[in-house]
Amino acid sequence: MVPGGHRYHARSASAAERFDVVAGADCARLCVFQRGKSAMIAHVDVDGRPEPICGMDQWMPAPARILAVQTENFNTRTFRLQFVDPVLREQFRFAPGQFNMLYAPGVGEAAISISSDPARPGVIDHTIRVVGSVTRAVDAAGPGGLVGLRGPFGKPWPMKQMEGHNLVIVAGGIGLAPLRPVIYSILNERDRYRRVVLLYGCRTPEDRLYAHELEQWEDRGAIQVLVTVDNATAAWTGPVGVVTNLLKRLRVSAQETIVLVCGPKILNRVAAWKFLQLHVPPSRVYVSLERNMNCGFGRCGHCQYDKFFVCRDGPVFCFADIADVFAKEEI
Repeated sequence: MVPGGHRYHARSASAAERFDVVAGADCARLCVFQRGKSAMIAHVDVDGRPEPICGMDQWMPAPARILAVQTENFNTRTFRLQFVDPVLREQFRFAPGQFNMLYAPGVGEAAISISSDPARPGVIDHTIRVVGSVTRAVDAAGPGGLVGLRGPFGKPWPMKQMEGHNLVIVAGGIGLAPLRPVIYSILNERDRYRRVVLLYGCRTPEDRLYAHELEQWEDRGAIQVLVTVDNATAAWTGPVGVVTNLLKRLRVSAQETIVLVCGPKILNRVAAWKFLQLHVPPSRVYVSLERNMNCGFGRCGHCQYDKFFVCRDGPVFCFADIADVFAKEEI
């Protein structure tokens, strides 16, 4: 799943009535401030996800300023945000694979993956495909603009369990965004992991996310990066075809490998099944699922996935836990 990658929901303008809306410092932009306590994060539970500090309210967004915007491709941009409140800025923590609810004043909220380095919590990156009313409003705000953030939410990638194993990371399209913090974490503590391979697929060379970083990761020699495209240009010299074709280039030691998959639904299904056919145990295959998430707590029911709520029980799931559900096309 890619929180916020190609998902959005718009709330009516009356949603702003839940907040105090005041003029920003430049008197030209609006800033949405929380009533009461801030949604700060500090504690970490057993599965690696940060938990809210006791008494903090995660229902209300806190104001964050857009520091910079990096264009990734024709409709996808990475927004670097920073909380206005210096206390929030200092105390906010997240784990790779988690997401925030990003609020556009008067428009609504969207679940967006956090795509920044967990070791740099002072700034927060969100890679957004501009496809709906919320993401268009955030895009229109531009550098210097103010938005609301609450979070983080969701179950993260199993970084602790991954230590001492070979890792195969499979990403499709904007599915690389929730996996980018995983790669940062691996590079920050490279000696904790064995061989690491990133398999990334996208439509064209121009659609690649973090193109410069992909080259840097490969040049550092710390991880192996294989990129394939569906439609090549004359200048493209790499593989052409679906990302799962890259598995033919790998020798997977099934009992020593953990697999992470994030991308469109069809990629999640095909990649998971292919690794199972290579005898990777279901308990070592993890997928991040896409669902329409509205609240972040599993209260509203929008993201129900059989007996699970993706925002609360996921977005990252161990395949062994969802194998029966995963096989149902209608879900």
